[in-house]
Amino acid sequence: MKADDRRAQNSSRLNSPNYPPGARLDPDHDLSARSSNLPPANVSCVLRHYGASLAVYGGALAILLLNPWFRHLLAPSVGSVSGVKFYVGYFAAYAVLSPVVYLICRPATLWHSKNVMILQWLMRLAAHLSRYGFGPGEGSWRPTFKEKHAFMFLVIKLVYGPLMLNGILVELQNYPALMLQWQQSASLIGRLDCAYAWFVSSVFLLDCCLFCFGYHAEARWLRNEVRYVETSLSGLLVCLLCYPPFNSVTGAFLGSSNEDVNILFRGDLHHPLTWVLRGLAMGALLLLTAASLSLFTKASNLTNRGIVDWGPYRWVRHPGYVGKNLFWLITLIPVFFAVDSSNPEFPWGDHLVFCAGRVAGFAGWCAIYVLRALTEERLLLRDPEYQEYCRRVSYRFIPGLI
Repeated sequence: MKADDRRAQNSSRLNSPNYPPGARLDPDHDLSARSSNLPPANVSCVLRHYGASLAVYGGALAILLLNPWFRHLLAPSVGSVSGVKFYVGYFAAYAVLSPVVYLICRPATLWHSKNVMILQWLMRLAAHLSRYGFGPGEGSWRPTFKEKHAFMFLVIKLVYGPLMLNGILVELQNYPALMLQWQQSASLIGRLDCAYAWFVSSVFLLDCCLFCFGYHAEARWLRNEVRYVETSLSGLLVCLLCYPPFNSVTGAFLGSSNEDVNILFRGDLHHPLTWVLRGLAMGALLLLTAASLSLFTKASNLTNRGIVDWGPYRWVRHPGYVGKNLFWLITLIPVFFAVDSSNPEFPWGDHLVFCAGRVAGFAGWCAIYVLRALTEERLLLRDPEYQEYCRRVSYRFIPGLI
């Protein structure tokens, strides 16, 4: 099929539901209410949002402090600052500073406070349970569209925010060892080895920082207001399969998604192919970084926070997934050549079986990311702006091919 034919076919599939050019998301299904001309928030609105936020965020903080898995996740520290201390300080700073900021700035978005929506629904749910238990009762306790999406966004923040903060702390803990390695490296190859390790660690640190900021900060001036989120069980599951603790189950079936990120061909730092592969790996990580920087304040999973169509998103719709999977593939290549051809008793059969298993496992991880891409598109296609973006950018992963 020709490229033009594929574009036409993609365009025809994206015409349902059919929005006229320039159409916007239905305000009733838009948490950001960006199409409304709202007045500045009054004092009553500010206090209502502030009280609801203290209750909602206080409950979330209690979960982080009391749940053993979250406590373990937030245990890493840099200096005297651990993940737990960060969240306690973050909540304290919000409690003290936010009312001052809100009363001075009076953001109109507070009229559509997600925390007020969440608290209203939880209060109705509590009243229903106290009256009917888990029986049918009346239907007023069921969340509205916006309440459901606001609550799911809170859940998504509660899951991914600590994960990204853990990634930041773990990567920062690597830097003293990298600095020591640099100081102790007397040769050029040793310095290059240290520089490569620093580059890989910095890429993942930057990626975690961008997504951590995206989960913890939302404002109209940041242009990252949440429009709606994923609420289907299948959509949530496909994404969660890639992250702790759920990826331990995925890894039990598929194996690790990657091998040693240091990439030593036949264990030899001086081997030319070690540096060829490392160069390719750096290219893949640069693509991942470019994708994350393009998302910037909009970086988050399972949410529509506005459409990004610049940087690598001008050519494909999922460049971050391409960069990440290419990097993983490159780290696997040395495994296939870890053989001793001079040894007549080398277990070739076992090695081939092992390699076949690694290929199958990598294919499985790729399939999960393809499913993630399709699931994200199913979510985003509710937005007319994303439908228009898909008409302009026809390819998901490889320009002109896929």
